[in-house]
Amino acid sequence: MITVYSPVRISFAGGGTDISPFPEKYGGAVFNTTIDRGIMIRYVDDGGTLEISSRDFLKTSLISSDNTSMENQIIKLFTDKGITTGRLIMNSDVPPGSGLGSSSALLNGVLKTINIINVEKKKESELKPMELAKLSYITEKEKFNIILGKQDPYAIAVGGLKYMEFSSSDPEMQIFDINTEFVHELESSMLLVYTGNTRESSKSLQEQAIKSALGDEETMDKLKSLKNLAFRMKQETISEDRNAICKIINKGWEIKKTLGSNVSNERIDYMINYAFAHGARSAKLLGGGSEGFILVMTEPENIDELQSKMREKSKFVIRLKFDGKGTRIINNYIDSDI
Repeated sequence: MITVYSPVRISFAGGGTDISPFPEKYGGAVFNTTIDRGIMIRYVDDGGTLEISSRDFLKTSLISSDNTSMENQIIKLFTDKGITTGRLIMNSDVPPGSGLGSSSALLNGVLKTINIINVEKKKESELKPMELAKLSYITEKEKFNIILGKQDPYAIAVGGLKYMEFSSSDPEMQIFDINTEFVHELESSMLLVYTGNTRESSKSLQEQAIKSALGDEETMDKLKSLKNLAFRMKQETISEDRNAICKIINKGWEIKKTLGSNVSNERIDYMINYAFAHGARSAKLLGGGSEGFILVMTEPENIDELQSKMREKSKFVIRLKFDGKGTRIINNYIDSDI
C-alpha cells in the first residue's frame, strides 16, 4: 500500500495576485499556510482493473475510454504512466470547491502517488516539492482546464506558513517557524465556518481573469493593493502584531469582494457581520468567492464562545492548527476502514 497525504491551505492576504496574467506583468504575492485538514490517497495494487473510489461522494470509477469526468481524467493520468491495475481510495476532510485549495491538494496527491509507484518500479526519480507543484499546476491548468492561481499547488506541495512571491518563473518563498508562541496564539484565535455550499473555483475567478487579460485599470489597481497587503502581512507577522494582521485581513476582503460580481452574496455578508457582532476581530471568505469557508479571527479567550455562536448559523465550524509539511507519503497510516 502507498498512502499519500496533501494538506489544504488558507490564504491570509494576496489571493488573486497569483492568477495569470497579473503575476507575469506586475509580480504577485500571497501569505498563506497549510492546515491540519487535507486529502488522503491510498493505492493498493490488487491486480484488478484500475478503480477510483471516494467514500465522501459515494462514487466509483473504472477505466473508460468515453467518459470525461474528473475521475476518469485522473485514471488517464495513471494509465498514461503505465499504471492500469489497482485501487485508488480518496478521502477528504473538506468538500471540493470550499476555498481551501482542495482540487490542488487532490491533484498533488494523485501525482505524488503516481510518482512513488514508478519510483518503486525504478521508472522515475522522486519528485521534489517544487517539481511536484509545477507539474500539478500545469496539469490542472492544461489538462483539467481549471482557472487557478499558482499559490495552491506550490503552497500545498511545500507546506507551512509562508510568504510567496510570483512572477513568470517558480515562486520565491519565505517560510516561518510555526512552533512559536505567537503562531500558536494565531492558531488559537481562528475558526473556519462553512457556508453550507461549494462552488466551482474557475467560475468564481473567470471574471477577474478576463478583466486582467484585458488590462482593466481598476482591476490592476485593486490587485496591486492586495499584493501590498500580502507584503504587509509578512512584516506584521515578523513584528508579531496580531491586531495589524486582523486589519490587513479585513482590508483584503473589502478589496477582494469588489473584484467580481459573484465573489460575495447576501448570505456571506450576513455570516461575516454575525461573526463581528459576536466578537470576531476579522473575517473573510476564502478562495475565489461565492461559497466555501469563512476564516474568522477573534481573541483566543473568546474562541469557544464564538464557535458556539457560529454553530447557530453553520453545521460545520472548526478550530485549526497549521501544518508545517506539504504533500507527503504517510508510512505509519493504519489502514482500518478501506
